[in-house]
Amino acid sequence: MNDTLKQKWETLKTEIPNLRIRDAAKHLNVSEVELLTTCIGQGVKQLKPNFAEFLLETPKLGYVMALTRNESCVHERKGTYSNLSVNGQTALAVGEDIDLRIFLKDWKFGFYVEDLKRDSITKSFQFFDPSGEAVHKIYKTEKSSDEGWEVLKDTFVDESIPFTNDLVGRERKIETNDKNLIPKFLEEWSRLEDTHDFFTLLRKYDYSREFSLQSAEGKFSYRISVNEFIELLNKVSKMDLEIMIFVGNPSIIQIHTGKIKNLQIMGPWFNVLDPIFNLHLRTDQIQTSYVVNKPTRDGMVTSIELFDKEGNLILQMFGKRKPGIPQSKTWFELVHDSIGRENILNSSFI
Repeated sequence: MNDTLKQKWETLKTEIPNLRIRDAAKHLNVSEVELLTTCIGQGVKQLKPNFAEFLLETPKLGYVMALTRNESCVHERKGTYSNLSVNGQTALAVGEDIDLRIFLKDWKFGFYVEDLKRDSITKSFQFFDPSGEAVHKIYKTEKSSDEGWEVLKDTFVDESIPFTNDLVGRERKIETNDKNLIPKFLEEWSRLEDTHDFFTLLRKYDYSREFSLQSAEGKFSYRISVNEFIELLNKVSKMDLEIMIFVGNPSIIQIHTGKIKNLQIMGPWFNVLDPIFNLHLRTDQIQTSYVVNKPTRDGMVTSIELFDKEGNLILQMFGKRKPGIPQSKTWFELVHDSIGRENILNSSFI
């Protein structure tokens, strides 16, 4: 245990009460894992690195809160894990409540955490990548299964595992972004038949996602302001329109499908504070925002995509839809009309 780091953290907590561990790690110039492991044996226990097996057992936990985040956005969804499947290094949870796309290659550390806050204990399972950044967290709620939590804790906690601080920096892939290939890239974009094929197209041309949207401006994409994005969310809320909000990091994507109602702005944070879904978005960290149109065999699919100053994808938002079903005409018209764009590509809608 790093006693010096632990003491620095304790001092910081007295200076800045209610400081979250991720923010404390930034203050102290360490990873979240490094801070968390100063408490091993004091509410923190290491998990066996059998993360695929753990995920398959998560339905036993009952009603929980699933949290996924990146540097600029936190996505919290309550519900139960269901319809779990694992295929090599990828996994899926495709329940009505908790909807995840999981990439296990960089799931490095796992912990069971009991954190005393005021008069209650917060219990969670927490997972981190090789750099010590949080990947995914699962929090116990009043509706969770006590028995299920004990079963998973007994099965996967292993206090005999020595923690080895072999953290490595997160690698960032540098794409070629060859401008000479843009015409050919856009021609292939025009022939997309499924939104999932877009990722394959990016890999084929070795384009970053943001560069591709820049390249398609005026044809398949256009920029919008942060204020236009916030205004769109307010209209979605007032219209009771069901949408899909994707937030992720390199190791997982978490999806909320449904309505958003209680919207609040607190300083730089834009928040959705609904009973089963919370979103916390740092609007001051949004560098660029795009409306994006992708042709598919089911008609045009329209999304909003937000990026930070380093070109990292912060958030995606779609109208609610399922494969094989055209997107809602209401969503398409709301996005384009509310932002004042005309002459958008035509498509078939329901």
